[in-house]
Amino acid sequence: MVLRLGTLNVGSLTGRSMEIAEMLERRRIDICCLQETQWKSNDKEKYKLFWNGQKTAKNGVGIFVREPLAQEVLDIKRINSCLMWIKLRIEKQKMIIFSAYAPQTDESEEMKNDFWTAFCDTISTIPKSETILIEGDLNGHVGEKTGGFDKVHGGFGYGKRNEDGNRTLEFAKIIPGESCVAQHRLLMADLVVELSKHKPKQMPRRIKT
Repeated sequence: MVLRLGTLNVGSLTGRSMEIAEMLERRRIDICCLQETQWKSNDKEKYKLFWNGQKTAKNGVGIFVREPLAQEVLDIKRINSCLMWIKLRIEKQKMIIFSAYAPQTDESEEMKNDFWTAFCDTISTIPKSETILIEGDLNGHVGEKTGGFDKVHGGFGYGKRNEDGNRTLEFAKIIPGESCVAQHRLLMADLVVELSKHKPKQMPRRIKT
């Protein structure tokens, strides 16, 4: 089974939910995490929107899930206006999918520390038996060089690493997965999920007389 995942910082596209939903459908995306969104509902029947935010126009995260996959959502956790997850059942597997929006570079150290502390605390409560996927805008540049983070840096970055990129990589070291950073454009990936094989029932042999 292949799941097509996406993540998008909505930003200037606020108020164009139908256009975004149509784009997801056109690209056949099953699950898309949104950042900087204030959408609380969705009129597109083929997707269900799970949302978390506040009354102000700042922050806000959400997750679009294609039907009928949305019926397999077992739980939703809204940590704060920048962080949420859904628990999805795929056959016998349970998968936690995060939508995360880290504070921007010019935000205070206190705000950044609060975000990453809440993220770490949330991760620590998830059983190791459950797969963790992180999608979002983590507002950091990890750079092109691994620089001591070989186990969590895939070598696909560019430019120089900044302090917020260091925070991202330090965080990645404590979780059994990898994070994807979107840069105000739709980022997609296909996830191959191995399903258990059903063995055919063997019928007893008939004895001829």
